[in-house]
Amino acid sequence: MHPELITIGGFTVASYGVMNMLGYLAAVWYLLKHRDRVGVDKDTVWNIVFVVILSAILGGKLFYALFVARPTSWEEWREFFENFRYGFVFFGGFVVAVTALAVYFRRKKLPLLKMGDYVIVALPLGHALGRVGCFLAGCCYGKPWNGPWAVTFTNPHSLVDPNLLGVPLHPTQLYEVFANLIIFTLLHFTTKRKHRDGTIVLLYAVLYSAARFIIEFFRGDYRGNFYYGLSPSQLTAVVIVIIAAAIYFGFIRKNEAHAGKK
Repeated sequence: MHPELITIGGFTVASYGVMNMLGYLAAVWYLLKHRDRVGVDKDTVWNIVFVVILSAILGGKLFYALFVARPTSWEEWREFFENFRYGFVFFGGFVVAVTALAVYFRRKKLPLLKMGDYVIVALPLGHALGRVGCFLAGCCYGKPWNGPWAVTFTNPHSLVDPNLLGVPLHPTQLYEVFANLIIFTLLHFTTKRKHRDGTIVLLYAVLYSAARFIIEFFRGDYRGNFYYGLSPSQLTAVVIVIIAAAIYFGFIRKNEAHAGKK
């Protein structure tokens, strides 16, 4: 679509980077607006944002390198990590960011599950804007399709396969935008109801994994090696749902039942 928003001299402003920045800002705005839920100050919110951004970028790049790109030389690794126009696996960033936040919350002696529920609501909001950046840049594109809402990329600077320029495709980036906005809305209103700490995180994990599992079938970009007919992201989604279900039924529901007998 429009991978480059503006060029001034030799400097180009990429739409992907701008939309991701807006996504982070939207997430920060939400966390600052609702920080009274967990009683944290603004400095703590900004520390959380720093941990998330750094770990998500590193995790997303690392997972893409290990499971999709698979660089074979030091030069390829260097070029891969220097290019921020593509090459991120969301689940990789998610797993590493969750791990980094858990360590941060433990070190600061913050309630792990309650903080997790607070932070996770902002994720799909920021993610939705980030996927708009994907749409503008042409990455994460869909398979050829002549349906009523198919999109066609014609800009030679877009990240769509050159063989697919001018070909109607599934707008998979927009599928994710809408899915994330729906998930954000559900999580936001669920937090207003009485719930056990940790259930919002698990709800997000299940909802996004289910959405991603389905959308993957319509993706047309290289997805890595398939196993049992599923992409690495789909397999990761299945594993996350299983883990989330095990945590919910093994701990949260068990504790609820125990509390009800008292």
